[in-house]
Amino acid sequence: MSEQAVIDNLDFARNGRVIRGTAPLAGFPRLQDSLLSNQGALNYTLSGKTGAKGEPLLICSIDGKLVLQCQRCLEALEYPLHVESRLRLVQGATQFDDLDDGDEEVDSIPVSAEMDVLALVEDEILLSLPISPLHPPELCLGKGVEKPVNEKGNNPFGVLAALKVK
Repeated sequence: MSEQAVIDNLDFARNGRVIRGTAPLAGFPRLQDSLLSNQGALNYTLSGKTGAKGEPLLICSIDGKLVLQCQRCLEALEYPLHVESRLRLVQGATQFDDLDDGDEEVDSIPVSAEMDVLALVEDEILLSLPISPLHPPELCLGKGVEKPVNEKGNNPFGVLAALKVK
């Protein structure tokens, strides 16, 4: 990630260009708060094309593994990442209002003469993360943490009941 890839996204899409690369996780500053470990790297591909209606599109693919924190047991959770995004390029803020939202699979981004490719990759990663990452229940180390309150030894008010009897 030593070189910052900046493209004219409209020209890139219209000419069907492709960028491939590998970016270290440590190079994504906004992603750091979501990671338990920033070791490793992600592979990305950004392809330009023209859609069926002649609209310029970017296809962003990202693959790799992230280490997140399980919100149940607070241990490391290896999260396989596979992102495939279709992005329609829109000129001017007013054109966002005129879009036909019939295709839920396509998001829209503004046309930019200087779009930072790695910032786009980071945006797509952040949008794909789970709100609360969890291990499957049978694999989670914290599976025994949740005990029903009605068991005699687990009731937090059991101590108060004992004081009341005395």
